[in-house]
Amino acid sequence: MKTPRIAQNFRGRRAVIFTTEGRSLGILETTLRRLGLEPDTRPVSPRQVFELPEDMSPESDLVIIDGDLNLPQAWPESYNLSPQHAPCPTVGLVGTEAPSRLKAMLQLGAASFLQKPIHSGAVYSALYLGVNAFEQIDGLKASLDDMGERRRKRIYVIKAVAALMRQRGLNEDAAYDLLRKESMRARVSVEDHCESLMLANPDSDLDRGETKKRCQAR
Repeated sequence: MKTPRIAQNFRGRRAVIFTTEGRSLGILETTLRRLGLEPDTRPVSPRQVFELPEDMSPESDLVIIDGDLNLPQAWPESYNLSPQHAPCPTVGLVGTEAPSRLKAMLQLGAASFLQKPIHSGAVYSALYLGVNAFEQIDGLKASLDDMGERRRKRIYVIKAVAALMRQRGLNEDAAYDLLRKESMRARVSVEDHCESLMLANPDSDLDRGETKKRCQAR
């Protein structure tokens, strides 16, 4: 897995803020503007039931949620997220340090926290941790998804290797090496290459496919 690039500049990002009105909000908005972000404040009363937005982008947005609010249990279903994942970097505002409130923010994917009352000197650190933790988690999830997809397609590799062994009289290593070299020429994974071969030749007759032509060309 590639190491995610560490983000240090957050200029141009929209910061959607869910919190109550107050002096801390003014400090937060001023500090965000100083750092080059665009505050999008959506004041919420402590007991108000509210929904999180459905238009958040991981590249251009981040959200700041106040743990003292009546938080929703999850992000909208349209994001199709796993539990404790967010569609964009998420920072939690901590007032009451009750385990239940901290848990509610974690369930919404908060990866860093900012203590209330807010001090301007603490905002950058919270953004830095929140954005970069999100990138790392997102990269790990993408890597796991890719591993799962490759594992799902291994059956095509097994079938393609078996077909070449049967039709060409190759041993297992030679058959796999041939498929691997072909996938490298096509600039695709060996799993994707074998899937294409087997779907194009459902009866496993690879001698009618591109593999035979390349083998004969040698």
